[in-house]
Amino acid sequence: MEKEAFFFLSVKKFKNKFYSIAISIKIKKMTNTFSKKFEEQVIDAWGNRKDLSKIEKYLLPKYLTNNKLKVVEAGTASGIFSFYIEEQLGFKNIKAFDLIPKMIELAREKALAKKSKIDFVQADASNLNCFENNYFDYLVYLGQILCMVPKAYLSKSLNEAYRIGKKDSTYIFSFLDWNSRWFNPILSKVVNLVRFLNGIKTEKYYIPQVKTVDRSINWKFYKKEQHGILWIKKNAAIKLLKKTGFKIVKIYDEEELTHYRGVAFYIICKKV
Repeated sequence: MEKEAFFFLSVKKFKNKFYSIAISIKIKKMTNTFSKKFEEQVIDAWGNRKDLSKIEKYLLPKYLTNNKLKVVEAGTASGIFSFYIEEQLGFKNIKAFDLIPKMIELAREKALAKKSKIDFVQADASNLNCFENNYFDYLVYLGQILCMVPKAYLSKSLNEAYRIGKKDSTYIFSFLDWNSRWFNPILSKVVNLVRFLNGIKTEKYYIPQVKTVDRSINWKFYKKEQHGILWIKKNAAIKLLKKTGFKIVKIYDEEELTHYRGVAFYIICKKV
């Protein structure tokens, strides 16, 4: 009996250890969804961004109306939106997160120089256990941040966004519009053919960047290490948000507010 008991205890310990390792691997995967190459591209594009676009300057003051309430910004990069919300809109309670450690490092350096009170944290949009349930009044998901999230984590990221917002909280989402570029269907076929030939899972609406930070052509767009970015149809984005539980308040096309054809659309939501 003693030998049997010892055997079962040993098996149990092994199973517990195995599950711990499996959980650790899962967490690691969830917090490492970008390749180093894509991180470098994002840092180049967003690390030193100086100003907001016309539509961003319109949406933030229009929908963030009570500066005594709590704000969170997703994919903050070096903090450009959060600093605007603090300095121009007078908010005092702001938290901002980004997956890339270098971005948080840059944001904190700027916050120190500005004597800012913004709390910058490294976090994964699909696993925001650093934030409480029903905590924020305003949730800012600009910069098409959700389009950078891999397909496997998109629903989780929306569920997390929903979880951390208070009832009746306001959300600002932005997405890249599949229909805004005539060549998206062609590019998608080329990229997915290369993926198929290399034994990589095909994803119709996830396309690598075709232009670099200096606006030149990215001739490496078909390479394996290139990160697929979501270009989504408006109806699909609306369906996804409604499925999560959001109420759609207003939808903006970039052209509507800028008077030139853009590549993004913006959806204002409420948590119900």
